[in-house]
Amino acid sequence: MEDGFEPGKIYEVIYQAKDPVLAGLGPAAMRDMVSFMKHGGAETLLADQHQYIKRAVGIGVSQSGRFLRSFLYDGFNQDEKDARVFDGVWAIVAGAGRGSFNARFAQPSRDGHPFLNVFYPSDIPPFTDNDGLLAKAVAANVVPKIFYSNGSYEYWGRAASLIHTSPDGKQDAPLAKDTRVYFFAGSQHGSGAIPPRAAEAQNPGSVIDYRASLRALLLAMQAWLKDGIEPPASEYPRIAKDQLVSLGAYAFPKIPGVQIPAIKREAYRLDFSMEPPKAGAPYPTLVPQVDQDGNETSGIRMPEVQVPLASYTGWNLRSKTIGAPEELYSMTGSWIPFPRDQAEREKRQDPRASIEERYRNEADYLDRIAAAAQQLVQQGFLLDQDSPKLRERAAKEWEYVLRSN
Repeated sequence: MEDGFEPGKIYEVIYQAKDPVLAGLGPAAMRDMVSFMKHGGAETLLADQHQYIKRAVGIGVSQSGRFLRSFLYDGFNQDEKDARVFDGVWAIVAGAGRGSFNARFAQPSRDGHPFLNVFYPSDIPPFTDNDGLLAKAVAANVVPKIFYSNGSYEYWGRAASLIHTSPDGKQDAPLAKDTRVYFFAGSQHGSGAIPPRAAEAQNPGSVIDYRASLRALLLAMQAWLKDGIEPPASEYPRIAKDQLVSLGAYAFPKIPGVQIPAIKREAYRLDFSMEPPKAGAPYPTLVPQVDQDGNETSGIRMPEVQVPLASYTGWNLRSKTIGAPEELYSMTGSWIPFPRDQAEREKRQDPRASIEERYRNEADYLDRIAAAAQQLVQQGFLLDQDSPKLRERAAKEWEYVLRSN
């Protein structure tokens, strides 16, 4: 480019390639390795039958979560002796995605983002278990127990609503009998940190950390497989409850200086009979609705969301310094703290109540955090031993928000 590159603009080069490498061995290798660990082989290395594992759980985060969804769709959960491979599958922050894991010219590292990699085969149908994702597993009677867990970002940037809505986006779709869907409100693509991580975005990143809840759900998956104990009921936003809405109906408060997204990730209908693929109309994707504080009303609401010091979102926008400031910043949420007191709220003209107006003092705040944590323990989304750690983390956020305001 003789005149250089313009920040925030994507330059696409299209060319005809040749000689694709062999792809698709990954799923086959995964299938055969897990099958061997469970059942052995013709020339087994495990002489003692009791050394074989009894159950196998496949857990994948982001790309490896999309791999597991592809693994199920392509029929790899049936081994060469027609036995089930994974007894449990847990795809974490995979959204509605699959990916290029078993195709000619496959590029496994490509995934869908709000602003780039838009026309790669990531968010492609079928999206729901009942509409065909599990068709081969059902036919072979090898359906595993399934957890799908996503954060708020996956609804904005990974079309996650499609895993539990009808293709037209007008109604909730029924879940398969052995599938549970869990949504972590206010979270980005992975756990957040205090202080918020710096990014080339307009707001500090979301601080929500739901890893403690993942530990509880892992034990729930084990109990489901081993003892038949039902895990916690699915927790995700529903259309029927006005918890899942179109972008136009998204009711985030108008906070001075905070820009609200006008666009999000779209999952387009793509015709791959030509290259680049021909794009048709997008599938309707929806986002979780929020309350007057800008915090989501559905899903697993960690104590920080139930007893907030800020608005915690799954979206953030690109900084003007890197260009395209109207576009979502990939994989990052926002942390938008409340005003410290009434005077600051009025000065900022912030519609959200201040911290001073919400809580008597730090002790009052932390007591409410502890009560929210106990509620999650009772629901099965948190281990009792993790409650004190969440209280300590909340104290750290209290100190940070008051110091930074």
